[in-house]
Order: sequence, then structure tokens, then C-alpha cells
Amino acid sequence: MEKEGPEVTGVPRAEEQNPLTLNLPEPPDYLCHRIDEKITVDGRLDEACWQKAPWLGPFVDMENGTPVAHETRVAFLWDDEAFYTGFWCAEPDVFGSETERAGRVGADQDFEVFILGQGTYYELEINPLNTVYEVFWTWVQPLVEQRDLEGLDRLFRTRQAIYGRIGDDYEMRHGSFDWDFPGLQTAIYVDGSINWHRDRDRGWSGELVFPWEGWADLARGQRSIPPDEGDAWRIGCSRVEHGRDAEGEVAWGRDWSIAQHGKIQMHVPHRWPRVIFSRQVVGE
Repeated sequence: MEKEGPEVTGVPRAEEQNPLTLNLPEPPDYLCHRIDEKITVDGRLDEACWQKAPWLGPFVDMENGTPVAHETRVAFLWDDEAFYTGFWCAEPDVFGSETERAGRVGADQDFEVFILGQGTYYELEINPLNTVYEVFWTWVQPLVEQRDLEGLDRLFRTRQAIYGRIGDDYEMRHGSFDWDFPGLQTAIYVDGSINWHRDRDRGWSGELVFPWEGWADLARGQRSIPPDEGDAWRIGCSRVEHGRDAEGEVAWGRDWSIAQHGKIQMHVPHRWPRVIFSRQVVGE
């Protein structure tokens, strides 16, 4: 008999949160299990817990939901210390060039994770060279309406930021580059060569560790950290795929995601899956 999942709290399904979903299929829910073993963060995904975890995938074309050329899958786990993300990107030609933190990681092949908080969300991008790009996003209008002068002052004091103008998909959102996820750990493993287009690779995988101490700015005192049984957080993942021609030059690019978004845009949180936390140990 299939075990019942936890009662879900914290995040409604997409059609309840935003009715303007263009009649797209509902993003999937994901039941995130606990682990009772330590993960060696090396990108290889060879621990037993990753083998037992349910995997989301394959990814689809972000705009139209059609199948894509190479398999992409992602899984999530957690314990009292951290939230863990593992991903696999099948890829015959692994390449990347950006080595500067917060550089143009999205111009390479990359994998992305978005975590929706309370009036905030976090964006991480990582390429096969293990180069990280992070942005902490805040909706500005609620701060204005609440006359939260301290919160607004904090945003305006940001040294490096981007801002969504009216008409942008992330309008009225402030993106801070000053904020780094506390205690973040990342590792990439390439099954093949990297930046050598004359052979055929199998792909690349990664492990990402997000300690719970870093979720405080997302939760803003309104969510349990670590989560309680049945708590749900909306978490989206995407893959930016670039292909090269026979001479090794980048020839095309496309965005793939867990669920169809209806357009090439990750900044639409109601299209991200709900990750539902369970205290059941994975595999039991």
C-alpha cells in the first residue's frame, strides 16, 4: 500500500496563487525526504540516498513544453543542517568559460535553482566549471505599501543590484548581488572532458548544499526553519543549454525547465514546483 504523504501547508497550488497561468499544465509537486547519512559534496551523486530519492524530470522546453534533446533531472533531500540539491545533465559536449563569480554564467551551459520566500526569492546559477552566480530578489511594492523604511533603506544601500522596470517580467523587484547564501557548498563532476568538442561526453552533474541558516532572509520569521512536516516551498530549476558547431563556436541556446512556463522566463514563481517536506527517511 502506498504511504500517505504529509498534509501540505505554506504554498498553494499554482492556479490558486495566480489564475493567469495560460491554461498550462500544473507544475509537479515533489515529496522531499530526510536523509540519515552524510553527503560528500563532490558532484558525483554516488551516495545511496541519491539513488533512493525520487527524481524530477525529464526537463522540457521552457516555452512550449516539448521534449528536449538531452535528459535533465533533479532531486532534493534534507536533514536538520541543510537542504540538498542534486542534478544530472546529459550532454555530449560539456563546455563553459566563465570563471568569475557573478559573471556571465548564463552565457555558458548552466543549471539554475530558484527558491521562493516571503516577498523574496533567491536565484543561483552554476556552470560546468563550478562558477556561481547569485541574486537575492525582493518585491519592492509591498515595502512601499507597508512603509517599511528600514527595508527600503537596506535595498537602496546595496552596492551591486539590478532592478526590474515596469513591463519587465520581474517588474518592481530589486535584485541584490551583495547577498551570498551563507555556508553554500557546490561541486560539479564532468563525466567526460570539458571544453574539448572533438570527443563525446556523457554529461555533468552537481551537488548543492543550502544550510538552513541561510534561509532566514527568505522566511522573514514567517516560516519554520528547518521546515515542519508538510511544509511546502516553491522551488524552480532550469537548464540553459548551448550547442557548438563543428569548429567549436557557440551556435545556439535554449532554456529548459521542470514545467512549461509559456515563455523563456524563469522569474515566474507560480510555475515552479512545490517541494513538500517529509520527515520520512528516503527509501524507508
